[in-house]
Order: sequence, then structure tokens, then C-alpha cells
Amino acid sequence: MVKPGTYEEIMRRSSTYVDDFTMSLQIPLSDWSGYFLFAAIDGDGPCQAVNLGVCIGLVDGAEHGVPQWDGDPYRLFVINACICDGVSYRVLDDSSYTRSDVIYSRSGLDLQVGQVVRVRGTWPYFELYFKDEVHDIVYELEGRAGYAHWIPDHIQRGTMYNYVCFPDFNFHGTITVRGSEHRVKGVGGLDHVVARNVGSRSSPGVGFWHYDPIHWGNGLVSNGLYYLGVNGEPYITQGMMTLPDGGYHPAARFAIDYLELGEGTANAGASGGPQVVPRRWKATMEAAHGTLTYTTEPMEVRDTKGQALIEPNLVFRAEGEFKSRDGKVIKLVGKGHNEYMGAGFNPSRIR
Repeated sequence: MVKPGTYEEIMRRSSTYVDDFTMSLQIPLSDWSGYFLFAAIDGDGPCQAVNLGVCIGLVDGAEHGVPQWDGDPYRLFVINACICDGVSYRVLDDSSYTRSDVIYSRSGLDLQVGQVVRVRGTWPYFELYFKDEVHDIVYELEGRAGYAHWIPDHIQRGTMYNYVCFPDFNFHGTITVRGSEHRVKGVGGLDHVVARNVGSRSSPGVGFWHYDPIHWGNGLVSNGLYYLGVNGEPYITQGMMTLPDGGYHPAARFAIDYLELGEGTANAGASGGPQVVPRRWKATMEAAHGTLTYTTEPMEVRDTKGQALIEPNLVFRAEGEFKSRDGKVIKLVGKGHNEYMGAGFNPSRIR
């Protein structure tokens, strides 16, 4: 007979396979659905980080600080972003394309938007093509996921959604910047969101969320989500790691202590005024087999005009250690590329 089990035992059941339906857009069952990559790029070459995304249909962005997102399932947005030679090239396009520009397979994942996006895959292999027409950059990446990690369902005041993250998406390919081709490889978080626009009076709402994928070398990763409600209450504070053995280790606790904040730009390249964003932090991730702690240091970037730039999503160096339950300590050095989505709670209010 079944009895209560552990967090790790239950999470592991869904960590090694994702079927084609789950990977699809799931339209019309969803109002909006998307695919997003946040990854640091290996080495010290010209390209240091990449963030690509496509979302078919729009969230109601009122509580996310993106009021131009009006919850219209006919609209969509595309994100192209990389840091190359110390410059951040970021474009959030939420006006050039609509659902009439989308072609997608009804069986599995094969999605195209005009001539600027194609995302295709069957577990565990995925391919991404994105074209940034503003900066003349083409992204052509392919890779393999090792595990699937399900983040708890988000019930917000205007949206209900879940997403599955492939935290150790190991990719390679090219980023071609104005005709100059750069061979790249890296490991990062590739996630898939499926959502409905709904109303909830009891939701804690969106204070902010901080999604923190890090590559520690040799394909080993950690990936945490630190999500607070509008009053600063912890909402989702979980994650996973493959440290130290490459296995799937879900972590029921993940916490961030902000060491430095700065005045940064609006969310994800959206239009809007400045906001307080993280610059340096200390994080702790606790799993059944041990505890990971680390601190971060941002890599400085400029905008396309050469001015110093502070973005919510930054590339950073990380130093830490993993301490197993038997007391063994492993020192770590890695690189990450986070997502910070500011909303109703200012992180400077955390005490």
C-alpha cells in the first residue's frame, strides 16, 4: 500500500522523459505558450551569454510591470539577446508578428514565426533558430537535455501556468553577429511554459521572481527559482542540481540573500522606467543529498552605444561549495545567466 514519500522520490518520477504533447504549444487548451533559453556560454570568447524566447499569445502583464502585454491570445513576442564582446544585444519584439505569422505542428514541437524563429524538438533533442533583424544577429543552436524539472504551478492574480525546465540543456552551434560567425557551446536552462489567463482573488500575486541557472563545469548545473509574492512572502523557493555526480537531485529549499542591488532597466527589454535589480547575491540550495552555497559577481556589460548597462538578466561568475550529508566538501567555480522579473515587491525591502 502507498504511504507518504519524499519530495525527491516523487519528483524523480517525472524527471527523465517528456512526451510530444507536453512539449507542444497545447493550443487551444492554453491561452499562451512559450519556450525560453537562459544560458551562459562556456569559455572566455566573445560571446558570454544567450537568452532566446518565443511566446505565442500574451500574458496579462499588468502585475509583471509590462502593461503593453494585454492578455491577447492573438499577439505574441520574441526575445533575442546575447552578450558579445561586452555589449548586450537585446530585442523584445511584441508588435511585429501575430498568430497569422505562426506555423506549428499539431503533433509535437515544431514551431515557426515568419522567417525569424524556428524551434523544433523531440525529447531529449532540441534545435533553435532565431534571427535578430535589428542587430543583424542569427542564432543557430542545437543540443540535448538530460533531465526535466517541473516547477510548481504558478497561480497568479491574472494567470495560471506551469512550466517544465530542462536545467542541463547542453548545446552547441553558432551565433553570427553582423556576418562574423562565433562557434559557441554551453549548458543552461531551456524551459517550456503553458498557461491560461484567469482570475484569482487568493493568489499571493507577483512580487518578483529570480531564476538562477548556473553551469559549474563538466556539464554539472544548479537551477533555482526564488519567487516572492507582493508582500514579500516566499511563494516558490525550490530548484534542482546535478552536483556532484551528474544525477537528478531536486531541492525542496532555495533561498537568496541579496548582497548588492542596483538601478536597472525594465523587465526583459520591455519599455518602462528603471527598477531595482540584483547585482550580487548569496544563494543556498538544500537537497536530500547535500547543500550548495554560492556567491555571484556580475560581468560588466555596455549597451550598443558604449554606455555601462545594468539589466535585470545578467551574466555572472559564481563561486561556491557543495557539502554532502557525509561532510565532504567540493569547491566550485561556475558561470550563470539569470532571469529577474520585477513586479509588486522591491527586493530592497527584504530584511
